[in-house]
Amino acid sequence: MSKKLISIEDAKKWTKNYQDNMKSGDAKAFLISCETIIDILKEMKVIQETKAGITLNDVENSSIRAYLAVNPSQTKANGQTLVMVGTKKDSSGVERDIVEGEVNPPYSRSEVNGSGTFDFIVPCPDRCDENSPLNH
Repeated sequence: MSKKLISIEDAKKWTKNYQDNMKSGDAKAFLISCETIIDILKEMKVIQETKAGITLNDVENSSIRAYLAVNPSQTKANGQTLVMVGTKKDSSGVERDIVEGEVNPPYSRSEVNGSGTFDFIVPCPDRCDENSPLNH
């Protein structure tokens, strides 16, 4: 599975370090629905539904990038959110955003559905797991 797993001890240290240094009201975490991830993967054509089931395509050259952002109309977590985009490696191995306006994209512009950007993030505080060892 994932080659990027970290120990719970590291996760606790890293999240405590961040949470000890954040400003009052800042987001501790973001809840990201699986539906959002699947929508991004479908747009990227990494997941394709067929009559036979689900097909995975080009997984090794595809990623999801999350940009830190502030949504001025969001009242929770100082408006902090993540803007998520699918990426695809170009010929030099750089993960390029699959978004409207990308310069010389390594994909067909017709592959972008809408802007290519997603924000279905629910911040913590608001939807936190109070029992998590990562919630300090």
